[in-house]
Amino acid sequence: MKGLLTKDFLTIKKKYGIARLIMDLAIIAALMIILEGAGSIYISFLLVPLEIASMIITLANSDEQWKWGKYAVALPLSKKQIVTSRYAFAGIGATIGLCVALVVNTISYFCFPAYQYGFYLFLSVASFCVVLLFLAFILPSNYWLGVNAGFAVMFILIILLVVLGIWSRVTNNAIMGFIVENFDLSMAIGFISVIVLFVLSYVLSVTLFKRKYE
Repeated sequence: MKGLLTKDFLTIKKKYGIARLIMDLAIIAALMIILEGAGSIYISFLLVPLEIASMIITLANSDEQWKWGKYAVALPLSKKQIVTSRYAFAGIGATIGLCVALVVNTISYFCFPAYQYGFYLFLSVASFCVVLLFLAFILPSNYWLGVNAGFAVMFILIILLVVLGIWSRVTNNAIMGFIVENFDLSMAIGFISVIVLFVLSYVLSVTLFKRKYE
């Protein structure tokens, strides 16, 4: 399975390269300068999930182009291990996204200290959960109907996230107010729910992949 992970990392390195990294850093810097304190929110809940999700879709697209699935099932690995390696890569990507969100929110705390640091930690963890939520829907879609389905799911999730943000603004941040008032409960329910959904997504993906290459 280590070889499968290496293949995925090399694919992302080839498809993205240093230019994409520089572009992402420039976007992060621009959002922080232009939007100030609000910049970390857009980075945490839009940029980070979008980048991680796009990486997973890029891998799925490469697999389809190279007919990788037919070759992978001929390897001395079970179908479950093949799917596990992709979910492991997704988990690593989500963890990297968490680190990026944590750095951005820490900078925002020191430069634009509108709230206590605990709030910025919450934003970082919430960003991690949003990434896992995106991947929990995108990955099974890729195994079921292909990369186009995964892309469509990502697009729908982004629209829903934007609509949720607009609705929150219209209602004077009612969602955020509820979370602040019930912080511990909200964190526990949200985190556990996303983890359970991600595990169920993994089980579904294994089933779909096995059916596809029976």
